[in-house]
Amino acid sequence: MRKRAFAMVLAGMMALSLGACGSQGSPAPASSGAGEGAATGAGGAGQEAAGAAAAPTGDGKAFKLATDAALDYPTTMALQSFADEVKEKTDGRIAITIYPSAQLGDENAYLQQLQFGAVDFAKSSVAPLAQFCDDLNALSLPYLFDSTEHMFRCLDGPIGEEIFTSFEAANIVGLGFTDNGSRCFFTKTPVQKAGDLANKKIRVQSSPLMLGMVEGLGGFPQAIASTELYSALQTGIVDGAENNINTYAGDSLYEQAPYFIYDHHNIQPEIIIASKKTWDGLSAEDRAIIQTAMDNAMAYQKELWAEREKSSEDMLKEAGVTFYAPTEEELAGFREKCQGIYEDEKLGKPYEAFVAKVRAVE
Repeated sequence: MRKRAFAMVLAGMMALSLGACGSQGSPAPASSGAGEGAATGAGGAGQEAAGAAAAPTGDGKAFKLATDAALDYPTTMALQSFADEVKEKTDGRIAITIYPSAQLGDENAYLQQLQFGAVDFAKSSVAPLAQFCDDLNALSLPYLFDSTEHMFRCLDGPIGEEIFTSFEAANIVGLGFTDNGSRCFFTKTPVQKAGDLANKKIRVQSSPLMLGMVEGLGGFPQAIASTELYSALQTGIVDGAENNINTYAGDSLYEQAPYFIYDHHNIQPEIIIASKKTWDGLSAEDRAIIQTAMDNAMAYQKELWAEREKSSEDMLKEAGVTFYAPTEEELAGFREKCQGIYEDEKLGKPYEAFVAKVRAVE
């Protein structure tokens, strides 16, 4: 198995060296100081950046940062500020080039490259990293965090440190957690309390936890591809779905499901990581510069995400969407109906200790 995995990674590295190292026709990266692309970052394909890879001064270091997100996605914009700060603070000795819109492959592909040092930094969603830290699977439990602020109080403390420590055996170094919004329900008819979802057909991802959540709330989960969701709402195949507000706006789903409830049933970050091979090759001074720049970028990313959410909400209100913020009592009703997932021997019980740590953080 290890030989097979190594062969797959080696093939990816060879493809990378042939296709993304300055040869004619290679993907155009977003180098330090590059402008925004045309993509919205809310579900559309990203436009490639113009320009050549960033070059360090003298005998400095040139690094690659991979992401599957578009140039104008809040996280990509924040990562560009990270690259700019590192270049400035090192007087150009370290130049980090961002490759957006999956130019270096999807998350699984560039994660493998990162483990072997062919990619130096990357943005990853939680799922691909859960193979190295089983507790990350618990982040998909419904209503685990009380709010985004609660999530960051957990992840910016000992819980996050434990997650990052678990990455080290896989040659991965954790650098930061991003704000990736919260998933909420949107429907064709109003939903204000848990009982309002009874007997409704709700589109969810094909995940046991997501399917179980809707079943617990009395609905009928429908695992439909996201690309088919708009037509499924339009034709009545489903009565609603769930996602973050930016995707809801960007994919025009509000046109068919104009009721949005801020139940925040799933709040997850994305994670910024580095190759341990790259990290070990840096001086203590350069590591400190990079970590400080990442901390600053993560603070900036939260601002950008909040601005994007506010912009989406304003646009949706003008389009006639009805928003509902449930009371604490109503939210308690949602949590109570999903308690069975936490007591499930396969879905919830394995993460009791992790959940207890989260619940202990006020």
